[in-house]
Amino acid sequence: MLCRLEVSNYALIENVDLTFEKGFTVITGETGAGKSILLKALNLLLGDRADTTVLKQSANKCFLEATFDIAKLNLQDFFTENELDFDKHCIVRREFTSAGKSRCFINDTPVQVNVLKELGDKLISIHSQHQTLALFESDFQFDVLDNFAGTENLLLDYQKKFKEFKLTQQKLNQLQAEEAQNRKERDYKLFLFSELEQANLDKLDVEKLQSTHAKIQHAEKIATTLQNANDLLENEKIGPIDSVRNLILFFDELKNVDSKFNEIQSRLLSIKVELEDLQSDIQNEMESIEFSEEEILTVKEKMDLFNALVYKHNLNSVADLIVLRDQLSNEINAIESVEKQLADLEKSVKKQEQDLIKLANELSKKRLAKTSDLEKEVANLLSNVGMSDAAIQIDLNQNKELSIHGIDQIDIKFKTNRGGQFLTIKKIASGGELSRLMLAILSILSKTKNLPTLIFDEIDTGVSGEVASKMAAEFLRISKKIQVVSITHLPQIAAKGMTHLHVSKQTKANKTITQVKSVAGDERVLELAKMISGEKITDAAKENAMNLLNIS
Repeated sequence: MLCRLEVSNYALIENVDLTFEKGFTVITGETGAGKSILLKALNLLLGDRADTTVLKQSANKCFLEATFDIAKLNLQDFFTENELDFDKHCIVRREFTSAGKSRCFINDTPVQVNVLKELGDKLISIHSQHQTLALFESDFQFDVLDNFAGTENLLLDYQKKFKEFKLTQQKLNQLQAEEAQNRKERDYKLFLFSELEQANLDKLDVEKLQSTHAKIQHAEKIATTLQNANDLLENEKIGPIDSVRNLILFFDELKNVDSKFNEIQSRLLSIKVELEDLQSDIQNEMESIEFSEEEILTVKEKMDLFNALVYKHNLNSVADLIVLRDQLSNEINAIESVEKQLADLEKSVKKQEQDLIKLANELSKKRLAKTSDLEKEVANLLSNVGMSDAAIQIDLNQNKELSIHGIDQIDIKFKTNRGGQFLTIKKIASGGELSRLMLAILSILSKTKNLPTLIFDEIDTGVSGEVASKMAAEFLRISKKIQVVSITHLPQIAAKGMTHLHVSKQTKANKTITQVKSVAGDERVLELAKMISGEKITDAAKENAMNLLNIS
C-alpha cells in the first residue's frame, strides 16, 4: 500500500507531503485545481516518461518520493533479480533537473528507469476512463478467469513445465542446426583424419627419418669417403694404425731407460685403441650405407608424406600433426554423438509436450466449468453500479499449439444493453462503461488476490444518484482488503472515504500553486456541501452532506 507521497517543484506544486492510510481514500477538488497533476506526478515517480514542459522552472530540482508497504506483494524475487535490498517498507525516489535529466532510486540504490517502471506496475494500478487497456489483453483476462476458477497453482505448474519445454525445444532446434552444418563438414574431416591416422604419427621418428633420407640422397659420396678413410687407416706403408704400432715398438725399448718414455708409450697405446675404434665405426657405417630398393622407396614415401602434411596444414612438427589428428578425432566423435543427442532430445520434447497437453486440458476443463459463474458474478456487480442490462460472455476456444496460458484462447465479450449483441470489449463500450466493468472485475479479483494499491481516476464521470452510492459501496468493500484511492467529483463517493484529501489552487505572491490537505469534521461537511450545491453553500446542501457522512 501507498503510505506516503512527497512532491516538490512539479508543475503547480511547490511542495506536497501526504500521508495515506489503509482502506478507502478519496481525493476531491475543483476542475483544474491539480488533481490530475498529483496523479501525473505519481505516474512519473513510478517510471513514466517526463514531460519537461511541466517541470517547475526553479533553481531547485523536482523531487518525487513515495513510501510503500510491500509486505504482502511477494516482491522478494524482483528485489533479488535486480540486486536491491528488500524491506517491507520500500522507498522510491526520482529527481529531475529543469532540463529533464533524472535519477531514480529504490531504497537509496540507483536504478534504471525501466526497473523503476517494472516495480511501479507492481505497486500501483491506476484506472481511469482512458486507462482500461488491460481489459483488452488476454494476459489480464486469463488472470481474472484463473483467479476466479482457482486454477492459479495448476497454471503455475503448467507454466514452469512450459518454460522447461521451450528451453528443451530451443536446444533441439540449435542441435538440429548444428547437425545440419556438421553433416557438410563430416566427410572432409574424416578424410583429413584418415590421412593423419594412416601416417602412423605416434611411431614416426622424424629426426631418424630425415637422417636416413639424407644418407640415401648422398649414399655414393658417403660410401666413397668411408672407403677412402678405411683404406688410409689400413695402408701398410703410410696407414696411421701401422705407424702408431711402430711408434709403440720404438718406445717399448726406451721406456725402461726413462719413465717419461713410458708415458709417451701409454699415450700412443691410447691413440692406437682410438684409431682401431674409429676404423671399426667407419666399417660399420660402410655396411649401414647399403639400402635395398624397398628401403629407399619406404623412406622416400614417409618423407614425402610428412612434408606434404606439414605443408598442407601449415604446421611445423609431428607433435603439431598429432594435436590436429586428435582434435579432428574429437570433432568427428562429437558429430557422431549428435545423432544420439538429437534422438534423446526429440524423445524429451515429445514427452514434455504430452505432459503439457495433459495439464493444459485439465486447466481448460476447470476454466470452462467456471466461466458461467464468472459471467453471472460480473453481471451482478455491473447491476450494482447501474448497468443492470450489461453482461459479459467468455469465449474459451482451444488452439492447436500450446502457449504460456495453456491450450486455450480467451476473448471476453461485452454487451451493455438488453437484447444487444456480445462484441469484443473495445468495439462496444464507452469509457464510463469500461471503467465500471473494470471496477466489477477488480472487485472479484480483490476477494482472493493481493492486488497493488488501486487508484480510480474519475471513473464515476457521468454517474449520479443511486448508482454513485452503489459504486461508493463497492469501493468501500474492496478497500477492506486492498488500499483504494478514488479521485472523484461525486459527494456520494467522497463521503464514503475513510480519509478525504482536498486539492485546491491558491495564489501567492503573484503565482499560482496547488495545495493538498486532509479535511475532516466541519471542514469536510463544507467540502461535500460545496460539491452538492456549488460555491454558494445552502443549508440543504449542508444537511445533505451530513446525511451522507452519517452525522446526526
